[in-house]
Amino acid sequence: MMNNQKQSLMTILFVGATMTAPLMAQDVQTALKDVEAERYNKAGQALTQLATTSPTADNQFYLGYYYLRSGQLDKAKTTFEKGATADPKNQLNNIGLAGVALAKNDGATAKSLIDNAVAQTKSKNQDVLVRGAEMYTLSDQPKQNDPAAALSLLTIADEKDKKNENAEIEMIMGDAYFLKNDGGNAITKYENALAINPNLAEANFKIGRLYLRGKNYLKAQEFFKLAIQNDPEFAPTYRAYADALANSRAYKAAAQNYELYVQKSGTTDPEMLLDVARYKFLAQDYQGAITYLDQLKGKINNPIIDRMYGWAYSALGKNSESVESLNRFISTAPQKVMSDDYKYLGRAYAQLGNPQGDSLSIVNLEKAAPMDTTENLYREIAKKYYESKRYDKAADYYAKTIKNDKKPLNNDFLFSGLANYQYGFRVGRDTTAAPMDTAQIRQAKQMYFMRADSAFGQMAQQVEKTAGETYPLAYYYRGQATYYAYPSAVSLSTGAAVPYYEKFIELATAETDAAKKQSYQKNLITAYKFLASYNLAKKDDAKAKEYFNKVLEIDPNDADVKRALEGPKAAPAPVKPTPKAPVKKKEAGK
Repeated sequence: MMNNQKQSLMTILFVGATMTAPLMAQDVQTALKDVEAERYNKAGQALTQLATTSPTADNQFYLGYYYLRSGQLDKAKTTFEKGATADPKNQLNNIGLAGVALAKNDGATAKSLIDNAVAQTKSKNQDVLVRGAEMYTLSDQPKQNDPAAALSLLTIADEKDKKNENAEIEMIMGDAYFLKNDGGNAITKYENALAINPNLAEANFKIGRLYLRGKNYLKAQEFFKLAIQNDPEFAPTYRAYADALANSRAYKAAAQNYELYVQKSGTTDPEMLLDVARYKFLAQDYQGAITYLDQLKGKINNPIIDRMYGWAYSALGKNSESVESLNRFISTAPQKVMSDDYKYLGRAYAQLGNPQGDSLSIVNLEKAAPMDTTENLYREIAKKYYESKRYDKAADYYAKTIKNDKKPLNNDFLFSGLANYQYGFRVGRDTTAAPMDTAQIRQAKQMYFMRADSAFGQMAQQVEKTAGETYPLAYYYRGQATYYAYPSAVSLSTGAAVPYYEKFIELATAETDAAKKQSYQKNLITAYKFLASYNLAKKDDAKAKEYFNKVLEIDPNDADVKRALEGPKAAPAPVKPTPKAPVKKKEAGK
């Protein structure tokens, strides 16, 4: 609040002093500017030296004021008491004691001290009025402020400012209106201060702070830039500017400005350093975040530090350290745990490269998935199960992925189909599943293959709709899934798979990309063999021969087809290919 607009107060404090008075006044003025700029270490050194070499009531007040503003309440109280004893007529130290009382939620004592100081000076001492008002506005905690009382005192002080030269009166009035949530009047008062002193960084900073509170982050940034132009050394601007940038998701710039705050203020406050680490993390500067966290060891007891270590270590691939930090955080602060803690822990476990880690990875991702609103973690779980060939679990989690996503990815349908398709062959043979009788196995196989058919159908529609192209293998796998859903004889007699194989053949043979066309050759052989077998079942030997010959065009040495064409033997059932995932398409966006 205090700034270099304290000429009247300086005059009163140093009238009648020796020839060193101008130097001392300048020292006080500079130190007070350091207090306002939150350069507390520098201000404290200067004011301590001044109060030691010249322990007047005035110097005790300024040293106490420094202690009060830097949160050292007990030292502030002792210093103000010393000043009050040194000169009982000097009411500034009683004003300071009122500030201490307010900071301790003792509004009654504060009011008594301020009212008495004003009465003792007969409401004529502008500095007592201004300092008393300031004490009522130093905190934003309701029990520690009284903006109405501040405005009452400032109205009296303003009447004494005949030439309207005291920008500080306007500034503190603005602070009082800020506390009353009266942004319009607050801005007016800050603008009045700027009219008196156009280079007053604090005024532009506080206008920006109002816009920041109103979540108008771009407007806030404009005023913070002006404040920096006014005074690049006014540290609080950088911290508020960092907050405005962070709320605009400009995390790198936010981290840079918070670091500038730390540098220009010289603060070693652990909470401030923790904030820098937070912004470093958001800017994805994980090593930078850890550098700041390392400075806090033994200085702050905040479990959030373990969370940040865990997240940062996970991002840096230091997975053992991440697991250790996050498990410690979850056990010591369970009430603060959120989805990201389980997410990062799950991802760190997954990278440990052992079965226990894989298992615990899924356990933690499952905890995070229902709470996470930024990522569809069911997709991540499904992928892990698919890669470990737990196709039944993969199928379940791809179904959850699709259900919990407003715009599922094309690959969600693709891998849902593949997972169901792959597991269809393992029903009744998977040692991790519960035992089933023959009828149950038949029903389960049909269920998984038909789920696969449905997923491949949705996938084909998605690709055609979102990418404007076709995906032939979707139809191939629909044919395969439909064929295997029933006993071979039933599939051949109904021909339910025929339209899908035919569609695949149409699209695959029309492909102009040589590499893609070559990749379809084995699938074409399977499709032709099915259609040949289907036509044999229908007694259409000529059509069957036509399809067999198409196989030989691709593979002249196919023994099954050669045998089928040699005599009147019944054609073999289609060779069941080893289930194989098609070449992945580039994943389309949501």
